[in-house]
Amino acid sequence: MTAANPLIHTPKRVIKPEDITLADLNSMSKDSFALWALTSGVKVDSNSVDFNDHRYLLPIYHDDSVELVWQKAAQLGATVYMLLRILWWLESHQGRKAGLYFPTKEGVENLSKDRLTPLIESAPTIAALTDPNDKLGLRKIGTASFYLYHLGGVASKDSVPLDFIAFDEVRLCSEKDIDQALERISHSLYKQKVFMSTAGLPNSDINRRFLLGSQHIYMAKCGCPDGVDLARTFPDCVVADDKRRNNVPYLRCPKCRYEIKDPQNGRYVPHNPGAGYNSYHVSQLTSHYISLQEVWDMWKKTTNLEEFYKAKLGLPYVDEANRGVSLGQCEASVREDLRWGRDIGIHNHCAMGIDQGAGYCFVIIADQYDGKKRIRHIELIEQNNPIYWENGAKVSPYKRCGELMDEYNVRVCVTDAMPNVNDALHFARAYPRRVFLAYYTQASKDIVQWGDKTKHKPTHIKAGPLLKFKHTCTLGRFQSLGISLGAWGAGDVILPPPQQLVQIAADESTGQLTPQEPAFRLFSHLCRLIKRFRIVSEETGVGKDEWIFSGGDPHLAHAWNYCNVSLERLQRSIIFTFA
Repeated sequence: MTAANPLIHTPKRVIKPEDITLADLNSMSKDSFALWALTSGVKVDSNSVDFNDHRYLLPIYHDDSVELVWQKAAQLGATVYMLLRILWWLESHQGRKAGLYFPTKEGVENLSKDRLTPLIESAPTIAALTDPNDKLGLRKIGTASFYLYHLGGVASKDSVPLDFIAFDEVRLCSEKDIDQALERISHSLYKQKVFMSTAGLPNSDINRRFLLGSQHIYMAKCGCPDGVDLARTFPDCVVADDKRRNNVPYLRCPKCRYEIKDPQNGRYVPHNPGAGYNSYHVSQLTSHYISLQEVWDMWKKTTNLEEFYKAKLGLPYVDEANRGVSLGQCEASVREDLRWGRDIGIHNHCAMGIDQGAGYCFVIIADQYDGKKRIRHIELIEQNNPIYWENGAKVSPYKRCGELMDEYNVRVCVTDAMPNVNDALHFARAYPRRVFLAYYTQASKDIVQWGDKTKHKPTHIKAGPLLKFKHTCTLGRFQSLGISLGAWGAGDVILPPPQQLVQIAADESTGQLTPQEPAFRLFSHLCRLIKRFRIVSEETGVGKDEWIFSGGDPHLAHAWNYCNVSLERLQRSIIFTFA
């Protein structure tokens, strides 16, 4: 018997439309999620899946890529899509494991009982594989496993390895928690990933993932070649003052003036083609079940624009009242009569703040001048930058920090203690009583607690070298950042013209070494910090204020926070010394 040649393609059996049976559909549905949703018998709120009234869903259901991001408005079927896709995938991948993460514990329980259970019970093939006595957080689909996790749980991010991982309401989740959870698929051959959420801040959480993807935006058909993006042209796409129609609002392309009678008559157009994964955006303006009148009434009445943009339009939004520092406040702090450098006010005592990380130290040096906090120097010290190498070899960024201590007569320096603890500790010991290792805490109500002013317990003194080191400080994260950002709004900070200080450093976007103006980057980092009230318990409504950031980690904002704390201590020390 001759063995089959694997290089010869054997065509699949051709099935005529009139000969298709339910068995044929069930067989084909193993390779098509959209077809499975139509033929599996699954019901959503007692209704069969219907793409006629949800045309924006069909391309997403047809997308079989391993990674998918969906930035969307509320009530558009995203959670149901995610649950169904996981169930479909596990049915055909027995022995595999999938995990769905939700930001709150209460949300996981409600999702499991109110959404997942009815879906499982309505799909005969899934119900036959599922034990009705399964726990809320673990559903067995035959030999496959479906885990539902609260992302805030420590063990939930590190325990069971997964093949499929999904995140609902990404904007309410910590990016660090998401990154930690993603490690659970690192050894899988499948690595299926789904991210879904209403929008949060610009260039952060779900919006950052959307922008890095293909940016498939649902465009309603009009006279323009690609159609019109209703969400991003709102409210200009709404005509609500036509007396001939009794002021009943209707949709119209602001550019070509084409009236849009059916906003579902459209298609997804990629605005970042060639990206590594597909990302989608769609708003309630496309929904068959949410009327334009409803959206327009909410627009006219709302007192919460942030929630309107997120829930109705699916777009990120920042209430400028919650921004810690505005760009205008930063620019108003520039003084043309000042200049950068160590050769000015050489006898002034300076303070320094350092935010450190993997191979970098971002430094800000300031002193007191003319009743203000004057920034004298900003430097981006990066280990991969050859200008900081010695004899062709990389050295610790703290070596340059030591040079700056001497050049600028720095009397008090606060440096981030983590993650390079040993380098930071070595640097602090080289400048005894002048360098303090800083730690953030979320729980403290104090702005700062200085370790050298607190008695250490004997158990701490007997511990390792770091705990014996008393020149530390603990900063209340929310409180200290609020004070340091507020100094800009109050006009208490001054600095020379930003364009007069230029250095070679890695570009934030490309990573390429190019000429940079560190002060402009400081402005950008300061403006990224947004104040938000985060709900800790959905049942009680208890929450807390916190600073979150949009557009990347604001390292220089933290360096300024450490510098500001150093300045305050330095000022008190000088007053005490000469009193």
